[in-house]
Amino acid sequence: MVCNYLKMPSKKKPVQVPWDLKVGDDNYLKEPWILKKGKEFITIETNNNTRGNFYLQKDNEKRLSLSALQAKLTYHQLIEFGYKLQKPKKKRLKAQSSPEESS
Repeated sequence: MVCNYLKMPSKKKPVQVPWDLKVGDDNYLKEPWILKKGKEFITIETNNNTRGNFYLQKDNEKRLSLSALQAKLTYHQLIEFGYKLQKPKKKRLKAQSSPEESS
């Protein structure tokens, strides 16, 4: 007898893709969005020629054009495979003391 088991939906809250976030939202990042795992990195950016589509490029390989749905599914799969979304590095401002403060 063959039993078919249905995969129960995960109770985890789905991770939003970075391009669905707006300026001012928590975790908002400007593009390009870079996912990194070890020495490998994958860049995702919007395709300005075809509205709604995205470019995906691994390391320095050929750039692929994906639909919005493909990009979203690929993003979630990459997160499951252990890739992490890189946050931009904050620029450190050196504290400059003025002559007035030291007197």
